[in-house]
Amino acid sequence: MIRIHGKVVCAILLAVALVVCLVLPGIASAAPPIWGAATTVNAPAGLRLRQGPALTDPIVLVLGHGETVYPASTTWNQGISWTYVRVYRWGYYYEGYCASAYLASYGGYAPSGGCGMKVTAGGLNLRSGPGLGYSILRIVPYGTVLQPTGATEWGSGLQWTELYLNGATAWGATQYLASQ
Repeated sequence: MIRIHGKVVCAILLAVALVVCLVLPGIASAAPPIWGAATTVNAPAGLRLRQGPALTDPIVLVLGHGETVYPASTTWNQGISWTYVRVYRWGYYYEGYCASAYLASYGGYAPSGGCGMKVTAGGLNLRSGPGLGYSILRIVPYGTVLQPTGATEWGSGLQWTELYLNGATAWGATQYLASQ
């Protein structure tokens, strides 16, 4: 049996109270999200709801095509616009991040140069070179607007457009791009 003197117990309780007073106000002062008007998921194959705004963050659940969600805020990460959303399913609310481009309310975004190419395919493979044999650097969703470099080439029987991508360049099949 360990004996603790009253003064030691008081000191421990005082220390715990101090920590609670310093930490809890910061937690309690975080404003809850302000949910926007309902929108629907526009992803026939489903849309992953993630814990954070990154492709590597764990998946909370998969949202169904046409499912109603309530958006709050958006953020950018990995060249993707992410929307923090809330969905009601199975008697519970679930919250997380999903790619903004797969929401019906997504209006696209303008590239920095003022002119761009909008992705018209469900998902466009951006490759390291102008042809199907080149590696895929990223897959971008429908509605994404990318800035072209002005270069085009033929490869694998397709015309390819060179596009700026996060400070580098990549190639996309021109038939799946429309001028903005």
